[in-house]
Amino acid sequence: MRALRSFALLAVVVLAAACDDDVTGPRLPTDVTFDPSLNVNLAAMTEVFDGLYIQTLTAGEGGAVETGDRVVVDYTLWLPDGSQIDSGADVAFTLAVGAVIDGFRLGMEGMGIGETRLIVVPSALGYGAAGNQGIPPHSVLVFRVTLDALNPPT
Repeated sequence: MRALRSFALLAVVVLAAACDDDVTGPRLPTDVTFDPSLNVNLAAMTEVFDGLYIQTLTAGEGGAVETGDRVVVDYTLWLPDGSQIDSGADVAFTLAVGAVIDGFRLGMEGMGIGETRLIVVPSALGYGAAGNQGIPPHSVLVFRVTLDALNPPT
């Protein structure tokens, strides 16, 4: 009987691990409380992909950003508690798979020049269980990004 209980316990542990049922931290924006200074209101935002929320704060004009485009942006990154993690001005890069986290890339798609967006990224589309420098594992991320240029001459 004891061996049967041990086997049942082992089976539960293996199944939990197989489902990646890690409860060490939040994964979705709906799992966290946002510091009021971030002005995040998920009810006023649009969920565009599996827990990825966007809100246009200032409308843009011109073409719409697509994966593969070269962009120049100003951005700020926070954790939900209001801690600023990073920021940059006139940052140029190609919006490509592997170049930036998926949540940032997907959250920028469709932006026009001059547009400012609030992007709330679930951990699965951010740094996941690994975290990153200054970003704890399973962190939901909050970006404010402005598209300054789209496919500028190099």
